Amino acid sequence: MKNFKVEAEGAEFDFFTMNIKRLQAFQVYVAHKGEQVRFHMQLNDQTGDFYITDKAKCPAEFHQAEDLLNKAIKIYGKED
Repeated sequence: MKNFKVEAEGAEFDFFTMNIKRLQAFQVYVAHKGEQVRFHMQLNDQTGDFYITDKAKCPAEFHQAEDLLNKAIKIYGKED
């Protein structure tokens, strides 16, 4: 699995894989109000989608980007 960056909702998100063998969990960093914020996205094994594990750690204005970030992980998080 690999690390990557993606732009969504007017911000740049940096994804850092937490598992080198399969798509499972990522630390996500984003700049918000001049500070670097970190939250996690994890795979829901039942649905196959990634979700923000603790919404309180992710700025509220980025909650709506969860589906876009999920799709980005599925596209860019895999090794080529």
